[in-house]
Amino acid sequence: GDNRGSVFYEENIMSSCTGTAMCHEGGGRNYNRFLIAGVYILVVVGFLKHADILQQYNNYNKNGATNFGVPVPSSTSATAHAGHHIRKNNQAPSVCEAFSTPVHIFWKQFESEIKEAAVKNATWYPEQQNNNTKFRDWIDQLFRDHYQSYQVRRSAIHPPGLEVTLKLLEIISKRVNYLQDSTLSAAPPLHILVSGGSVTSGIQCGINHVGIAQSVGLKEDNDCAWPARLEHLFNRVLFDGKKVVKVSNLAVGGSNSEIGKALLEYHLFPDSFQQPDIVIWGHAVNDSYEKDKARAYFESIPGFVNAAHKLRICDDHLPLVVMNEEFFGQNNDISGAIYKASNWFGLMGISQRNVISHKTFANFDNDDYVKSIIDAKGKHPGMGGHIGASWTVFFNFISAFTDVCDYRRVSSSPMSITSTDVVAAKSIGPYKENDYGDISSEWKEHRDNIREMCLLSGAQEQEASTSELQSPCTYAFMVSPMPPIRTSGDVGKKMNEVLTSNTGWNAEGNLIWNPRAGFYAKEPNAHFSLKIDASMETKYMTIMSMKSYGDNFKDTILEVDVQIERKGDAAEAEGGVGVKSSKYEVTGYHETKTSIHIPHKFELPDGGAEKGDSIVVNFRLVSGSYFKIAGLAFCRY
Repeated sequence: GDNRGSVFYEENIMSSCTGTAMCHEGGGRNYNRFLIAGVYILVVVGFLKHADILQQYNNYNKNGATNFGVPVPSSTSATAHAGHHIRKNNQAPSVCEAFSTPVHIFWKQFESEIKEAAVKNATWYPEQQNNNTKFRDWIDQLFRDHYQSYQVRRSAIHPPGLEVTLKLLEIISKRVNYLQDSTLSAAPPLHILVSGGSVTSGIQCGINHVGIAQSVGLKEDNDCAWPARLEHLFNRVLFDGKKVVKVSNLAVGGSNSEIGKALLEYHLFPDSFQQPDIVIWGHAVNDSYEKDKARAYFESIPGFVNAAHKLRICDDHLPLVVMNEEFFGQNNDISGAIYKASNWFGLMGISQRNVISHKTFANFDNDDYVKSIIDAKGKHPGMGGHIGASWTVFFNFISAFTDVCDYRRVSSSPMSITSTDVVAAKSIGPYKENDYGDISSEWKEHRDNIREMCLLSGAQEQEASTSELQSPCTYAFMVSPMPPIRTSGDVGKKMNEVLTSNTGWNAEGNLIWNPRAGFYAKEPNAHFSLKIDASMETKYMTIMSMKSYGDNFKDTILEVDVQIERKGDAAEAEGGVGVKSSKYEVTGYHETKTSIHIPHKFELPDGGAEKGDSIVVNFRLVSGSYFKIAGLAFCRY
């Protein structure tokens, strides 16, 4: 219940003690009995008080929600009690009112809503879900046996910072205000971007052991993946179904932290993409398969973190970066790297593995038991794994919001987002594994670089005028589950914008099943050329290509010849149109037993292209007969 209420009543009990038998020696036993009974009553009353308060917020749900076919009371959002504060004194409501209940009580009180929200859209045959007693019983058992609050709390690796959490709560508050009163300034949803590989994208998320039909397409995989379930959990449990939180799942099968970094660095997002307030990293599976683990863990992961922070280069705190370790089998050597990165950079760290690994590993030879938790062994868990992952992430955010709100209630000093007594995650310099050197100087240099980038990019004015991200690239694309480049037709259309010649390369592949969409060579000596007119200063070329252990990838080498054709003032200075060129090579084979996309980044010759120059690139398969390109980027950095 409310600690303040408990303290208040305790003070009244003690003050009324004067002159009674309980206050004198010999009355201690009776006093203890009365005190215990009084405290018990207060706890129950306090709990019921919050149970009533938590059911009174927006009254959005007019028809009543259902819990596996059983009606539940309407207006059951956890923010229900804050409604009467929405316009009080023209100030934003205190979202912290929704998080005044201890997390373990919240988790128990809203158990039905949490279970229903996580399984909504888990299937594409609602009648099977609603009429399948075995399915409903399994969800109850999964939550009861493995995801009680005392179990899920094991997943917390590192909490988010105070200031960034306050900013997230502020965004939520403004969004709730706007939904209540559309005459207020428009406030977009809290936006969560999720980056990861095939596990995060939802491959095999429909596999289950209770007879529910599995997915048959990309949309279904996206809908049953844990990020989609996370969005339902936020909006249905906390906000009665209103879209206060939006989750964009940009996970791409076969992608590691380097691909995730490229996606963030080059803004390879759908059109009109809203700036993210939270970026969740989910590349644990593919990073763990990297042969050079030191590079993957201590260079690629920090590189992803830095790229995420630079999405809002002039904001001291946003976006919050979250390191999230899904459960993907028995390979756990990356767990330490996730812990180190979370700790070093002050990120939010979450591990579903910590919740279920002991039970799962101890009974790994019992297929029925393992299926009851994750539905599928190996690196692609099924429906149970994704439901559990969504519960785990949701629990950690509820815990973070509650902790900060508790501190806000009891703190004697005013809370300030501009506080300087805590080092913001963005201000922390390069990761150090062993040789720490002069950390203070390196961090200062890092902060100075951020300030300089903010000033040079003009991002401060840009962020003030629009919530959409501006691309730093002259030309860029990467195949992903979300538009605009998701099918072979999309790839072909994008390549045709710049192709000048082509022999033996084709846009082909599937949305879900292998081989997936890309630009493929399937014959020796296949070659193509493209020409790109630089629309801005362009210094780097990145080729996102597949590396695999398959026989068709053996000995494959792609030769890339890049030329810069100068025009305008630069050409006149050189006495006419000048041509500068460089050659690079990209291989397609590795011995690691997985297929993964790798970004290969090269500096363009002669310092790159200026606006108005042309970039001419010739690609030729000089060895082997099979190659896949999943993306290209010609960018400022």
